Amino acid sequence: MKYLYTLSFLLFALHSFSAPGDTTLVSAHQKADMTWYGSYDAWGDFPDGNTSYSKILLRYTMGCATGGCSDWDYTTQIQLMIPTGVMDSNVASVDTVSLTPLVIDTTWNVFEVEEAYELARVITPYGGSLPNNWEHDFMFDVTDYYPLLKDSVKVRAFYSGWSSGFSVSTDFLFVEGIRPRTVLDIKNIHSGYKDYISSTAFESTFLTSKTVTLSPSAKTAMVRVIPSGHGFVNSLNCAEFCEKDYYLKINNQQVATQAMWRNDCGLNPIWPQAGTWLFDRANWCPGDKALHYDHDITSYISGTSSIDIDVDVEAYAYTVPPGEVPAGYYFTTQLFQYGDYTFANDVELTKILAPSHEDEFSRMNPICGKVILEIRNNGSQNLTSCTIDYGMEGGNPLTYNWTGNLAPSTAEVVSIDIPNPADWESYTGSLNFIASVSNPNGQPDEYSLNNKKEVTVTAPPIYPAQMILQVRTNAAASETFWSVKSADGTVITSQAANQLSNYTRYTDTLDLAPGCYELVVGDTDKDGMAFFANNDGSGSIQLRNNGGTFFSENFTANFGTEIRQYFTVGLGIGVQESSLQEHINLYPNPSNGKIHLEYYAPGRTDLSCVLTDVNGKPVWKDVFEDEKEFNKELDFSHLPAGMYFLQFNDGKGSFRKKIVLN
Repeated sequence: MKYLYTLSFLLFALHSFSAPGDTTLVSAHQKADMTWYGSYDAWGDFPDGNTSYSKILLRYTMGCATGGCSDWDYTTQIQLMIPTGVMDSNVASVDTVSLTPLVIDTTWNVFEVEEAYELARVITPYGGSLPNNWEHDFMFDVTDYYPLLKDSVKVRAFYSGWSSGFSVSTDFLFVEGIRPRTVLDIKNIHSGYKDYISSTAFESTFLTSKTVTLSPSAKTAMVRVIPSGHGFVNSLNCAEFCEKDYYLKINNQQVATQAMWRNDCGLNPIWPQAGTWLFDRANWCPGDKALHYDHDITSYISGTSSIDIDVDVEAYAYTVPPGEVPAGYYFTTQLFQYGDYTFANDVELTKILAPSHEDEFSRMNPICGKVILEIRNNGSQNLTSCTIDYGMEGGNPLTYNWTGNLAPSTAEVVSIDIPNPADWESYTGSLNFIASVSNPNGQPDEYSLNNKKEVTVTAPPIYPAQMILQVRTNAAASETFWSVKSADGTVITSQAANQLSNYTRYTDTLDLAPGCYELVVGDTDKDGMAFFANNDGSGSIQLRNNGGTFFSENFTANFGTEIRQYFTVGLGIGVQESSLQEHINLYPNPSNGKIHLEYYAPGRTDLSCVLTDVNGKPVWKDVFEDEKEFNKELDFSHLPAGMYFLQFNDGKGSFRKKIVLN
């Protein structure tokens, strides 16, 4: 109670002195451990609803529970538990008062029924190889839920796991300002999880058609759908590993078709993971969001007081094998009713994807020579043009004139190649990047407070001009390809797929002019060059100096779809002694017991290696004498599965690496 009172006082103080554009933070969960299947509730003391907020963001921070992360991919949901005003009860206890005659006294728990409104769904990563202090932020735009985000609200974190575990923190960021449109009503149409064995059973008992009464003031409307498929106990690998569509119907008329599928799991920002993290799945990836899909249905609400809403899933059927659990779907369908748009011409800069320090965009950062932004049309008119200004703080500002055709309440990712990235080639350390949008449809922006964003970014690494790119293929060399390009798109070197031999070392000698460059090493099968769940073996990728000061960069071979590394040349990299860790590459990790140790260290001495279990007991050791470069397979398949530590020492330095044996 003391905590709630203090937080309420703080919010009152913030509201008293707030102004348009100011941000108020409300926290609910604070590193709450989710250790077993069930609900983990916390209270959010939200603003009272008297202040208008143009944007509300949910920051869901997932971490390891006390004692470490779970090995498995479990579904988590963040929900608002809203009282319905309906009372219900269940039996608390039954006591026998008398046997002759029989008299039974029953005690009942009386409670108010709550309705769950899903805000976010995230599936946990295969976390067994993650350090105990691991955390990852997931951001969700929950602006349209503002009618529910007021006063004291129970915030639920649901965890479907059968082992410990992960932690959850939920922070809500309220940005004061004018809303794009007023939300009149939010209704749940479907919510929950249901086994899918046949279309008939699924549609008739779960995804049933619902008749919804419309607000007489509604001018616009949207249906949001959040699906995710789980389990694969059939020859189709459905529901988890098969691509199926859902069909949205209004008044029995099909108005939208959407694939329930994510084809980008191999680009997961949490990588590498244990388990099958890189396999594409039914609208989710391990360690990432289940995507939501918004469908505008404004044209179907005019001149009527109610509509029928139905969602069907592309049909399939199977027989559940004996002893197996059926596959199924989590499904949320919500109807939002709005007033009219507040502005006709309003463009918002919603995200800076690159350059960025956000967890969600780590696979494309740090970056040079390119800017990637997301813009959104918050006006009632289609957005066909706008101006984008961007640049490093203190550098030369650049301008890009965007053209397209964005319908109201839709967004687009814009990728901008920088014509002369001199500012990007010369900055080091951390700087502020600033971007803004203006002139929607050639008109003054009617709401300018959502036009600008500023982020602190880290410079890409500085590499020497003379380098050797060395790639050792695995047993699936036909899948491997690579390229090095300059900022203007000039190809410095490249290698197409289907042209390489298995288990072969390839080298490209690079002599680069000062500038910004992009290295891409990819795999057409999207399973990298080292992955435990195939028979492809292991390869490796390395950049190293070609003369001059020592330099070595080893890239993780368990990369999924691709490695994409931006770097600059021309500033020198210093002459300080490199650490031992920079000379060593271990892959795959986790593994089935066989791990490649790659070592490249001219000028260093003997390398000693000791493997210990979690209790510090040595279980293996070796010394590699007078070997400056090698790639050796270490066979630990005789050891029990679990976590181990490899300790390296070469007389100049040491470091320890955690490995996991499956």
